[in-house]
Formats: sequence, structure tokens, C-alpha cells
Amino acid sequence: MSSLISRLMPSASGAHLFAVLSLAGLFIWFGLINLSGLTDGAIARWVDAHPLAAMKPHKSLIAIILGGLQLAAGAMIAIYAVPQRFKRLSYGIIALLSLGSLSLLVTNPVWMNSLGGFPAIGTGQGLIKYITVLGVALWFLGAKGAREIMLVGLIVVLGWIGAMKFTGPEADGVWPLLTSSPVFNWWITDFGKQMASNVIGVIELATVLLLTGYWWNRRAYEAGLLLAGVTFIVTLSFLVTFATSWSGGFPYLSSTGHFLMKDAILLAAVFILYRD
Repeated sequence: MSSLISRLMPSASGAHLFAVLSLAGLFIWFGLINLSGLTDGAIARWVDAHPLAAMKPHKSLIAIILGGLQLAAGAMIAIYAVPQRFKRLSYGIIALLSLGSLSLLVTNPVWMNSLGGFPAIGTGQGLIKYITVLGVALWFLGAKGAREIMLVGLIVVLGWIGAMKFTGPEADGVWPLLTSSPVFNWWITDFGKQMASNVIGVIELATVLLLTGYWWNRRAYEAGLLLAGVTFIVTLSFLVTFATSWSGGFPYLSSTGHFLMKDAILLAAVFILYRD
């Protein structure tokens, strides 16, 4: 099993390069979208329930500041000639932006009221992915415990969203993604909407169980990383097959596109954890 996984995973240098490109690409992309002004409405909705609600009239300014920070951080990471101290500053900015995003879980209504609220997570599904983003940024900074933060991030995302797969609203949400994909649309007809969602939930929860092997069994842990990697590759493929990932066409991401794109960082975390 270990030799098979080793062949499937990139080398240590490849994992490092993929993490750099994923982190840089994500924040450059998000930064450009924010600077375009297309996210003003979304920012207004997030700010509305936040302690910074008084800033809502200045949503365009917030978008410019946020976009500028994202673009600058991503660009400094991507450009090889940038001095290392500026790259470290960029990773620090990304860590702070990740913490800011995670704070929205506390300040904003990100839960499904139709399912009784917390812990039935709704719009917060994209926010919890920032745990892993934070861990990757801290890993580049050489921070102690960064690997564990990445791993916990993977477990939280796969476990929480996997558990949600057994609910009707989540099955409704994932169904359009499945039917648009040539990988899934040939077998989900036999399962039906809820059963297809349940199957995915079982796979994600099984992956979580295997990932906990980090603390008790190396082989189980490696198998969990492999399953997690396959999961994130599949979800990233929806950016190609699911047209609604784009708002007005490429390169403008919709909320679904934002959600899916972050899986590139989660995939990078899988590579880092295996090769570390």
C-alpha cells in the first residue's frame, strides 16, 4: 500500500511547488475578483451581520483593500525573485486573512435554520476550509504545529461536510454537481438523489476515520490521505463540468466556484502531509 501511494503522490519538491502555486494562484485569483467590484454584494452580506456592520456603506473600499492584500500576497509568493522576508510577510498576511474568514463562523448566520441551526452548517462550509489554508501558510512559515492544523482542517472539512451529506438540503446541493460530471452521472441514476449523497457521506466519513490513523496507525493514515486526495481532485473537476461555478463566465467565480477552488489548497495539504 505504501509503495502504491508513494508512486501516486508527487515528490517532496513537487508537493512544495504545488502548494506554492495553489496558494499563490488562489489568492491572486480571489484578489482580482475582489478588485473587479463583482464581490461588493457578497461583502455587504457578510459585513451586515458582523461587528464591522458600520462599514457596510464602504463595501467597495473593503473589497479593494481585501483584494489588494490578496493580490499582493499571492504575487509575492509566486514571483521567484521576491526576497524571502517578503514571502514570509505574504504567508503571514494569508494566515491573518484565514483567521478573519474563520471569525465569520462566530459572527454570521452560517447555519441551516431549516435543520435547527448549529451544527447544520450552510454557507460556513467554505469558511471551515480556511483551517487548512491557515495550516499551509503556517507550514511555510515553519510554525510548530502547522502539520497538525492542516490535518485537523482536513478532518473538520471531510467530517462535517460528510455528515451533512445525509441531510436533504445537502443532497439537493450536491445533486447538480454530480449530474454535471461524466464521472458520476452514469451511476447516480440508480442511486437517486439522497442515496448518492449518502454514499459520498460514507466515503468522506471513512476517510476521516483513516486520517485519525495519524495518531494510531501509519498505514491507515496513508490510506486516508490517498482517499482525501482523490476526493479533492474530483471536487476540483466540478470547476470544469459544472457551468454554474462561473458567474458571468470565466474567470469570474460564483459562490460555488469559490467553494470548490479552495480544494486546491486542501489537496496541497494532502501532498505536504504525506511527503513531510
